[in-house]
Amino acid sequence: MMRITQKSMFASFMRDVNKNRGEMAEIQSDLSSGREVRRPSQDPVSFQSSRIIEGNIEKNNQFQSNINSGLRQGRLAQEAMDGVIDALIQVKDIMVKGASDTVGESEREAMADEISGIRNQIVDSMNAQYGDRYLFAGTNSGVKPFEVTAGVVTSNSNDKAPHIVAADGVEIDISITGQEMTGTDAGDLFDIIGNIEDALRNNDDQALNDLLPDSDEAIEHVTDLTSKLGDNINRMDFMFEQYESTKITQESDVSELVDTNYAEAFSRLQRNQVAYESAMAAHSKMFKNVLLNYI
Repeated sequence: MMRITQKSMFASFMRDVNKNRGEMAEIQSDLSSGREVRRPSQDPVSFQSSRIIEGNIEKNNQFQSNINSGLRQGRLAQEAMDGVIDALIQVKDIMVKGASDTVGESEREAMADEISGIRNQIVDSMNAQYGDRYLFAGTNSGVKPFEVTAGVVTSNSNDKAPHIVAADGVEIDISITGQEMTGTDAGDLFDIIGNIEDALRNNDDQALNDLLPDSDEAIEHVTDLTSKLGDNINRMDFMFEQYESTKITQESDVSELVDTNYAEAFSRLQRNQVAYESAMAAHSKMFKNVLLNYI
């Protein structure tokens, strides 16, 4: 009878010890991994909710990456367009000087050479690249959008602006197409510049005066497009910051659902350690008493 009781007590003791060890191992896993809920069986609702939030975080991270790339390209395009505006203002300044009665034929010829050089500068600006892609080629970004041959500019751009996906169902243009850049209400931008150059070479001050409204239209046209692109850049900036703010909240939600509460886990570990040591001490005392029964 004593042996059965002793055997039963020992089995009960071992069950308690093994349970205690299992709980300690679980707590140590919580501490080392930083996650209290690592499997659906531990807390199905929290586990599933955290997975959904983490999926949203991953998707938003991709949108942020898209926006970040779009901002880099958009700002490069905006800088190039600012350069085009400066160049067009310079063209107008030369026109005004060239239209004066006090300017002679040789001076206008020199001004025409300046206009030709400025045109080439504008072409270079509109052939700006981001990596191996041309910013103003539309979606035909692998091909140089503008080429100059014997003073004539040809365009390879299409009319579809490159864009990024900034959210579900939200696309934002990150540049302006070459076709849109050159398509002013007064005609093709490079045709206007060509006409100004021809008027100077022909020593035709009246033609220069007549072309001044076209020059103003070209400046206004590119300025409006630059402003349009600036609005898109501001929108991308705003959305990027929104994602940053949302991510902080979402990561906090995930932490509440599944992350280890270190203070609580250490407290549980200490309680289990005390319980384990107490059980071992009780077992040792019990074992000594049993031995005395046989003496």
